[in-house]
Parts: sequence; structure tokens; C-alpha cells
Amino acid sequence: MDQAKVNGIEIAYDSMGSGEPLLLIGGFGMTREFWGTLPDSLAKRFRVILYDNRGSGGSTVPDDPFTIADMAEDAFGLLDALQIESAYIFGVSMGGMIAQMLCALHPGRVSKAILGCTSHGGSHAVPSPPMAVRTFEEVANPDLSPEAAARMLVPVLFSKSFVCDATQRVEAYVRLSVEHAMTRHGARCQMGALMEFDAEGFLDQLRMPVLVVTGSEDILIPPENSRLLAGKLPNARLEVISGAGHNFFFEQPETSSTLIEAFLATSSSTAS
Repeated sequence: MDQAKVNGIEIAYDSMGSGEPLLLIGGFGMTREFWGTLPDSLAKRFRVILYDNRGSGGSTVPDDPFTIADMAEDAFGLLDALQIESAYIFGVSMGGMIAQMLCALHPGRVSKAILGCTSHGGSHAVPSPPMAVRTFEEVANPDLSPEAAARMLVPVLFSKSFVCDATQRVEAYVRLSVEHAMTRHGARCQMGALMEFDAEGFLDQLRMPVLVVTGSEDILIPPENSRLLAGKLPNARLEVISGAGHNFFFEQPETSSTLIEAFLATSSSTAS
């Protein structure tokens, strides 16, 4: 793990592989470890940079609240610290929101963007079903252990088939959740930033090629959000991974890697 001083805080990051830079932007509570085997696969063709968002992992947990725009500026600052003039970016869930904001604030620094299992936010986004909302309310209970919270989230984050058929990988996720659990304050700050996000008003200004990806069985951020997002971006296309849940990149890393590599290999003038 390395550290970069960015916007007055410390950002923990890893870099692996060589080639064109590809920045991975994690979702709520994610640290570098939650990407599973995907970074290793992508590092065969790209210089992969993965980092912990402010509020989680080895990065600073600021005292004051922050926004998705603040987190996008962290990503921008990390690219600056690494002297990367232009990069591919791949953000998932809340990380997809950060990626949208990074594209809006610093379009010249993003050559292509991949937005996974995410939403443009705002009043026109399709909300999570009541079951998912109740689960997140329940895991906010301060008396709940990190392991109990992780096990409650499993059915929301993964498809039913993955939970049933990949028990060892589910247990690996639970262990990661215990080892890299956020502080209560960090979780509140990230959730506050996420809940205030609304990109719908600027999506038509994002001209870079964009790949929008979702799992067909995503419970947390229903796939219709990805369809809406792709429809509002001028140069985007949509891919739906059949049978995958919210964390499609963890469930199906081979399929995810294939989609990402194919998209990044296409002409930069088009998303198709």
C-alpha cells in the first residue's frame, strides 16, 4: 500500500501492471481488497490503480461531512499525484457516482468511463426496494457486529445463485467486511454524500465514451437505473450481465474483465 497527500488528506492506493492507466473507484464501504480477482486480471493489460475513498480503509476519515464532488476531487488529486494526464476510469455503485462527477469536473482527464451498478441519483432514479432499504437501516445499528452486518448485506449485494453456489467466496467477502469495516462516522459521511448525489442535470455534457454495466439481478440499485443512465449519456452503451447481482465484478470477474477490455480496446470516438 502507498499513500498520497490529496486535498489535505491521505489517500491509500495500490498500483499494479503496466500500460494505459485504469483507475478503479470503489463503492460505499469498499476498500482495495473488495475488488476480488478483477484487478489482477486487468493488470495484465493496464496499469491498474485502486484506492480507498476518504472515510474508509487506509485513507483519512475526515471530521467534517463531505460530498461526492469532494470524493471526485480526491480521484483527480490522486491522478495528479501519480502524474497521470489521462486515464480510463471504472467506478462501481457509489464509485460510479464519483466517476460521473469526475467526468463532469475534469473531462479532459478521463478518456473513457465505465459506470457499474450505479445511478444518476436524484428524484428520477429508481429507488432500492423496501427490503434493501430496511437492511441498510438495520446494519446501521451500533450494537451490531461487523460480521452480523456483513451477513445481513449478503442477500442485497449478491445474486441468489451466487449465495447458494459460491459459499466459500461469500465467506471470503464476509471476512473482508470484518477486516476492513468502516468506522461509524466514516459510514455516515459516505452515506450522506451518496444520498445527496444528483447528476441528471449534467449527464448530457459528458461526451467521452461510456460503458454502463449492471447485473440483471441487482437488488440494491435496480438495473433500470443503468438503462436510464445510458439513455441520458450522449456516447454510452449498456451491458447487462445475466444472473449477476449488485457486486457483479466480484461474482463474475472473468465476464467483467472481458467486457472492460473489449470496451477499452475500441476506438475512443465511440462507445460501441
